[in-house]
Amino acid sequence: MASTPARILPDSVLAAQALDPALGERLERDFTRLTRAGDALVWANRRLPALVLAGTAARLLRLLVDEAKEETGAPEGWAVSWSGDLLDGRVSFRALAGDRERLDPGDLLDPAAISRTIVGRVVKEGRPAWSDDALADARFEASHSVQAYGLRSVGCLPIGTVGVLYLLDPQQPGRFDLRSRARLTALCALAAPFLDRGEPRRRAEPLPGVVGSSPAMLDLFEGVRAFAPMPWPALVLGETGTGKEAVARALHSLSERKAGPFVAVNCGAIPESLAESTLFGHEKGSFTGADRKKEGLVERANGGTLFLDEVGELSPAVQVGLLRLLQEGTFQRVGGDREQRFDGRIVAATWREVTDPARRGAFREDLYYRLASCVLRVPPLRDRAEDVPAIAAHLLAKAVAQLPGDRTLQLSPEAASLLAGRSWKGNVRELENTIRGSVARAFAKGGNEITALHVVAHLQATGEDVTVPEEHPVVAATRTVVQEAHRARREAA
Repeated sequence: MASTPARILPDSVLAAQALDPALGERLERDFTRLTRAGDALVWANRRLPALVLAGTAARLLRLLVDEAKEETGAPEGWAVSWSGDLLDGRVSFRALAGDRERLDPGDLLDPAAISRTIVGRVVKEGRPAWSDDALADARFEASHSVQAYGLRSVGCLPIGTVGVLYLLDPQQPGRFDLRSRARLTALCALAAPFLDRGEPRRRAEPLPGVVGSSPAMLDLFEGVRAFAPMPWPALVLGETGTGKEAVARALHSLSERKAGPFVAVNCGAIPESLAESTLFGHEKGSFTGADRKKEGLVERANGGTLFLDEVGELSPAVQVGLLRLLQEGTFQRVGGDREQRFDGRIVAATWREVTDPARRGAFREDLYYRLASCVLRVPPLRDRAEDVPAIAAHLLAKAVAQLPGDRTLQLSPEAASLLAGRSWKGNVRELENTIRGSVARAFAKGGNEITALHVVAHLQATGEDVTVPEEHPVVAATRTVVQEAHRARREAA
């Protein structure tokens, strides 16, 4: 803990104290505050070059934690930054630095509790919160970590609107004196602009057939564009309904084989007895009913891309044949003895966690390592809620285009908000079915707008316990964007 400097008052303040003690006391307080502020600015500005040269958000946060612990003597501290609106609970972590033994940012930034936590209050009010004894401080009653670990001295400082610095001492109350508080407040204020631009904001480069602009999807887009020109196999991982086939098609359309065929097969839908013949073909007379030679899907994909959806459902015997195809680039038709060459790319997909040996099931380890040259993971819809309005609009346009006649339909702001607020266990596939069901109900009523009532009616028909909310807690921007889009469409008409 920093020592308190001795008071050095100017002669004018001392003279005022002699003439008017009350005025002198006020002047002394003001002078002390100004002196403390000046000291804080000088101290923080000496560290400005280090802030400028930090380069990344993670290094910047590490610097803040180190400086704060050195200044205050606090035994523990951490800093975290995020993207998104923290108070709406729709955030994703950008960087984290410091000690995590007692405080887990994932718990502290729990969207269900953020409005009640000290971090939520600090970000909302834009000013630090300090406590000499947090365990007895009413402001920290909702902090699980403070109550669970009996923390004493606690300080939480905003770093702009995209981060916080958190300091704590589990033993000693009154750890943070006024000078240290002023210095760290000034340092965090200086650091805020560098944290906000510490990592360049990326612009979405849409992929054909794939909708999204969230950070998770931008990472996926970068991976697809990096892997598309490569000649090696690719493995697409993700839950059912996330759009793994759309990613596979994007890989194909951006590759040098885009002029060739894209052959997709759902391995889980092939009967085990026919799987080998379906994939590799068969010779005439190779088994009962084989009255002629048949070309398999592998041959049909020559010169293009073979997409093996749910490859984890193939039997071990068929996996052996696939392994040979990947290793040697050759295969044999069932009942044949001649090697066939395969000149194409294999893209496989599975919902199984094949990266985890304990959850891989019957999926061969050697097959996984053959496929894992280029691995892409499609995030579930619940991890990219900000993409839901755009995906819903895309699926609505797609559904309306499939209907006869010249029909128009749009999502009401209430319906869009309701869609954006759901977790979508079935991912994009479930969202698409909800859009289709809502479209049918809207057209049956003769309207040109999908309302929240149409969405709720479909969800209730599928067994969901849902009602029309009076005010659904979703990202506020969703409503604004949809309303602006409707207004622009009306003005253009």
